[in-house]
Amino acid sequence: MFSDFLALEATCPAELRDFREWHKGAPHFGFWAIEVTNPACLNKVEACQKHLSDKLHAGYARQPHITLALAGLLSEKQVHQNLVLRQVDQLEKRSFRAFPLQLSGCNSFAICPYIQVHDPLGNLASIRECLGSAANVDNQRVYTPHVTLGFYNEAYRPADIVGSISELSSHDIDFTVHEIVFAQYETRDVQGPYQVLHRVKLC
Repeated sequence: MFSDFLALEATCPAELRDFREWHKGAPHFGFWAIEVTNPACLNKVEACQKHLSDKLHAGYARQPHITLALAGLLSEKQVHQNLVLRQVDQLEKRSFRAFPLQLSGCNSFAICPYIQVHDPLGNLASIRECLGSAANVDNQRVYTPHVTLGFYNEAYRPADIVGSISELSSHDIDFTVHEIVFAQYETRDVQGPYQVLHRVKLC
């Protein structure tokens, strides 16, 4: 479960600054996601964040969500608006039905700990394929559905992080996905909240 993470020398502390060399003036970054609003899921996210708070930067304000696909920097508003509308149209034509997911145990990438998401019916792959085909992008690369808990504030030994994660309860929480959203966050704030621009209701 932790083999990839334990192979790292240390976690990567996130820099909390405006990465101008990355966004080159583009004010927003866009992405497709599933919002996590189930009360039991939110309680679990909050409990995990509190447990790991001494190892995470304070002030992480991005709402709990599961990223589905990235739209990238939104520098040309009309171009991206047309693309998003094509994706919305494709999603609606496919008439995806509401489906179940499971919020599971914690794991970690180099830069952030996260809660794993299980997709028992395999719906996420179909939705990602639909979004990718509308954008002429291959979304079938390695994909780990998850809910980010925040960003590491220092370089820690992975074994120490795993030890801390292992103290957490790992029971799964079932919830149902009823809509998909397209959202954006301000590029100048790597921990800032996102704003929802489009909502696609599932059947």
